[in-house]
Amino acid sequence: MSEWSKYYAKGTDTDLYIRNLYGQREFLAEIIATEGKKILEVGAGTGTMSIFLSQLGLKVTTLDNDRAVLEGAKEAQQKFGGHNQIVEGDAFQLPFPDNSFDLIFHQGLLEHFTDAEIHQLLNEQLRVAPTVILSVPNANYPHQDFGNERLLGRRAWEKILQPYQIVMSRDYALKIFPKWYLWRVPIQYMARIVRK
Repeated sequence: MSEWSKYYAKGTDTDLYIRNLYGQREFLAEIIATEGKKILEVGAGTGTMSIFLSQLGLKVTTLDNDRAVLEGAKEAQQKFGGHNQIVEGDAFQLPFPDNSFDLIFHQGLLEHFTDAEIHQLLNEQLRVAPTVILSVPNANYPHQDFGNERLLGRRAWEKILQPYQIVMSRDYALKIFPKWYLWRVPIQYMARIVRK
């Protein structure tokens, strides 16, 4: 069992599904605002965002290279009535022709890679779609969930993203905490990039 399949082994219950969508509502709103109809999520995680977007009538494909993670995403898809296509594949060599999608998104993916690997991933993503919307935990994030995350600030991410045209770049707060709670500070970073 891989480290990622262990991380996601608990599955997705209704509470987690709702909290994930509500907590990432600013990120999801940004994805929806692009009006892309054919969307690829790279890095399945729980699969909840792909499921939700597919329920809005978007044609969503969910990709991961870990079969156990994909099995968990399939279970969530069946449980919550998703219509997304689930595909096993390598993010460094996406199994799709050029311009196959309107948009690619991922949340909590790039912080696990070096700058050079991030550029490889984004170059490959921009081969199959003209726009990428990404979200990562930022320097204010309170801990490393998986253990190898690089928790960087907005300026550091903008420097990494310099090879691309940055259309939007900002920090945002997860909305799962009460207003009085300390972690209402922006603990996530998101950006929308396009081909130069």
